[in-house]
Amino acid sequence: MSNKDQNKEHNQSENTMIRNMKDLHEQSKMMEHMRTNQELEKDGKDPDPKQHKEEK
Repeated sequence: MSNKDQNKEHNQSENTMIRNMKDLHEQSKMMEHMRTNQELEKDGKDPDPKQHKEEK
């Protein structure tokens, strides 16, 4: 494997939250239990900050 290929493989592995199937399974379980923005709003809570386009 060339140095360029090794660097590419290394960069790809660091640019993700999920590194293997075990991590994928754990992340999926966490996501299943997360509340949606609509559920949060129903309880009178603010969901993640709203994104606004910057005017120039």
